[in-house]
Amino acid sequence: MAVIIATLQQIVDCVWQQDNGGVGKVSRWIRCLLALAMPSNIEMAENLVNQVMSIARNTKAVCSRPSLLHIDRRLTKYNLKQPMDTYPTEELEWVATTAFNRAVEFYSTSQDKICRRWAEKAISLAELNDDGGLLHQLLQRKYMDLAWEL
Repeated sequence: MAVIIATLQQIVDCVWQQDNGGVGKVSRWIRCLLALAMPSNIEMAENLVNQVMSIARNTKAVCSRPSLLHIDRRLTKYNLKQPMDTYPTEELEWVATTAFNRAVEFYSTSQDKICRRWAEKAISLAELNDDGGLLHQLLQRKYMDLAWEL
């Protein structure tokens, strides 16, 4: 499984560098990679969630402020070739809900610290989604409903 995950990560890196389809294509590759990494390599899964957050934030910032592109073309570890290409809503929603579900799994095994970290990442991703704040509000409500041991 480690070889498959490493190979997929190389594909993601290559697709992003060559701009073969922009953020939309990369987001689908990241989704496949995250689905494989989530059950077996939680550290890599968390790194992928962070990567999604970085790409989504930076592409959204460029779209809302095109002049930023002229100041710094290194938005993530790669150059952003299509400044108006934002992270797809449905892919961002999938990553946010998957991360939140993983947080709930940690919660169910009393791993509160890692649960909070994953839930907060999920909520941050949902906030970047262009759905009028619906997913963000839902995940915040679900997060607040969790009963924490003091």
